[in-house]
Amino acid sequence: MTDGCSLFATKLRAWRAHAGAHGRVTQEMLADMLGVSVDAIGKYERSLSFIRGDLEHRLSEALGWSHDEIVACREDWEARRAAPARGAYRLLDDEVVDAVYNGSWRDAALASIALAIEEFDALPEELAANERVFLPIYDAFRDHWAVVMRGDRMVAKWTLPFLNPEDEELFRTGRLIEADLSLERMRRPILPGTYFGYSPAVVIRRGHEAVGPLLLSSFVSFLETLARREVYLHGMGSISVSLGGAQICRDLGMTRLGTHCLDPGYELWELPGSAIPASIFGRRSPFLRRCYQDVFGS
Repeated sequence: MTDGCSLFATKLRAWRAHAGAHGRVTQEMLADMLGVSVDAIGKYERSLSFIRGDLEHRLSEALGWSHDEIVACREDWEARRAAPARGAYRLLDDEVVDAVYNGSWRDAALASIALAIEEFDALPEELAANERVFLPIYDAFRDHWAVVMRGDRMVAKWTLPFLNPEDEELFRTGRLIEADLSLERMRRPILPGTYFGYSPAVVIRRGHEAVGPLLLSSFVSFLETLARREVYLHGMGSISVSLGGAQICRDLGMTRLGTHCLDPGYELWELPGSAIPASIFGRRSPFLRRCYQDVFGS
């Protein structure tokens, strides 16, 4: 068995924390919903076991999980059982941070910024990853970024802070300069409503393309958590700085808006909220598809 939390454990805890009329479902309530014992729920959430195959359908019927999410959890669990102790991909969480970064999420954030610097070719200062801009944002919005590890090494990440309307307009017109951003210019999704998410980087280390499904599942879980709080994206944008980045944007169903003022090879991409139901995110999660259809129409 690998160390770190299983995808099933991570998703189950996240679902409990944000479901229910009062924002949280207890282990006892979840056990009743799935028709298993409270002890079984405890083992699931401690990555000690996985739900029996003949009960997997209850994850869909009772919790609204999609077929793809359930399969991803099962495949992650099977890979963890088959892989050497430190060989499988795993999401960064408190347990991993304790083991690898001596309990410091700040050190983990610094390592994630270093990952982006390593994997991107030299970029102009205006768009290059840097600690001054992003470390305070990562500190303040820990749930707005995720990292996949292999052993003690970061191999993939995504980040999605929310821009204010002025910076959203700068993005759409190709004039957004990341070096000018600051924590004070980020929107905090405290109240229900719609927001604009900006992704400064989706990074997959060369040779670790197989991490894609786990990285995608973590982002879908993030969107689901927001939707349970009635927080939705009326759009999410990104700037591609390479052919590979542009292909990722296409694969996610994003639309090309134009080019950035710094270089015509840097392209602006957006996925509107109205397009999320038909996107890979909506296909992965019937819950997201229903929510975004209700808010933005089909």
